Amino acid sequence: MKRLMLLALLAFSAAVMANAATTCMYLSVGTSMVLQNDCTTDAPIVVPNGITHNGVGHKISAIDPPGDHFRGAIIQNSGASASVINTVIETVNLADYCESGANSLAGILFDGASGEITGNTILSVRKTSTDGHLSSCQEGNAIEVMNFGALSGRAKVNIDGNQIRNYQKTGIVLNGEVDGTVTGNTVIGAGPQNYIGQNGIQIGSGASARVSRNTVSDNSYTGSSTASGGIIVASGPLHRSEYSFGVQIADNTLVGNDVGVWLMQMNDRRESPVVQTHVQVTNNTISNDAVNNGRTYQAAITAHGNGDVISGNRILGRGYDPATLPGKTLSIDDYRY
Repeated sequence: MKRLMLLALLAFSAAVMANAATTCMYLSVGTSMVLQNDCTTDAPIVVPNGITHNGVGHKISAIDPPGDHFRGAIIQNSGASASVINTVIETVNLADYCESGANSLAGILFDGASGEITGNTILSVRKTSTDGHLSSCQEGNAIEVMNFGALSGRAKVNIDGNQIRNYQKTGIVLNGEVDGTVTGNTVIGAGPQNYIGQNGIQIGSGASARVSRNTVSDNSYTGSSTASGGIIVASGPLHRSEYSFGVQIADNTLVGNDVGVWLMQMNDRRESPVVQTHVQVTNNTISNDAVNNGRTYQAAITAHGNGDVISGNRILGRGYDPATLPGKTLSIDDYRY
């Protein structure tokens, strides 16, 4: 994969062009690479180890390279520590070619890194089909943090105060050996559509996090194969991973999602775990005024777990009212031990 690395960044004392494939220019200030202009890039911009990418409000637009298509994340780490702050990110008419693994589209990617992802505005992270609707490619996460052995121990990441919309698959994803704080973010999905099952915030594959004071809205799938979720915990043997323990989901506002909070911790028989996972879902406001899911399954909270606490949540709207469609619109769908 072609990558844009500012080698020996700290040696620079003036704005420099990172690579001919990008018009982004940076100034080295202490341990920060400070973006100097609105710019375009057709390959990932890589943040060196221990460096903060500070966009100071400038916009990076990801475009396809000549005769090819964009691969990978728009901004990503190269070492065990990085931060991305105050940066505006968008994709512009990316070709609808599906990728996977390291080539999967993402806005900001931390792979085996601790650090901060704060104060960013992600306007779009998506590919564009020929008729303009969302691609069905299972990629396009706005913020993605993972650690599957790249970093010894657990990565520690703070994701705070980001504005996220127009993502293809998920707004914020934490997977693997990661401990996160996900606070004060606004995550807005595409609304009812039948091209891809979007999710707002996902904690999975053994990750843990405190998820609080976020606003997550408009993740709704009108197809018949699945449902979309506002905040999801997806771990356990069903997902070919360890369980997630001690996740805290508190004081969030969830609006117009098929499932508001979805605890999907199951064994390979789709049963709740026999070990206690100690997830807490408390004091959230969860509302849905419509029935849009094509599978006709909507719930404010769906819970597979063991020893989890669900309390103090405010549930509103006919989309979660058991009287609207009995057995299909639910306030709490509870499978906990």
